Amino acid sequence: MPRLVANDIAAALKRRIAAGEWENGRMPPERDLAGEFGVARNTVRRAVGMLEEDGTVVRHVGRGTFLAAANSDSLAAAVMRMEGTSPADMMEIRQLLEPAAASFAATNASAGELNAVREAHRAAIEADDMPIFEQWDAEFHHRIFACSRNEFLKEIHNVMRILRNQSPWFEMKKRSYSEERRQTYCREHQAVLDALFGRDPEGARQAMLAHLQTVAKNLLGR
Repeated sequence: MPRLVANDIAAALKRRIAAGEWENGRMPPERDLAGEFGVARNTVRRAVGMLEEDGTVVRHVGRGTFLAAANSDSLAAAVMRMEGTSPADMMEIRQLLEPAAASFAATNASAGELNAVREAHRAAIEADDMPIFEQWDAEFHHRIFACSRNEFLKEIHNVMRILRNQSPWFEMKKRSYSEERRQTYCREHQAVLDALFGRDPEGARQAMLAHLQTVAKNLLGR
């Protein structure tokens, strides 16, 4: 019997994925597949690499190989389960996570990443209506998470961002919006930015927490 090559193994794995063999969304380790197919692990690695290139699977270093469709479905399911999240619950979680993200960003961000945060801040300052300000306000926070260099925090933020972009959240922010509050938020963003550029993790943490407390008070009336 001729030895299987990477192309053959990739095709066989695709057929098994289509048949729903790995319903948990995770493929077996490469060493197990190599033993099953009777080939070297490098051959399996090349086959899995082909599946990654065409978007069938996603590989995470140290965690394993996952079916891309399962990952997408899992994220969608997670978002659907959280759609009823109350504003109070959301703000509590933001006050736990965003100060940490700001602290990490002060230590880990590159100069280019910090400049991107500053550009979002400038755009928010220049915004002349509520939707544009909200767009750049959200981008300011998003870019801080992006330069925290903490992948888990970034993934959690991505889910939170989806929820905050939904219509009920936008309407609530619209009702609480005023020019005076916009200017307050911009001043508080500047304090966060100053701490980031000063490479002051504790200052960034405290400035972000103070900002989110203001936001919570304005949104929730407490």
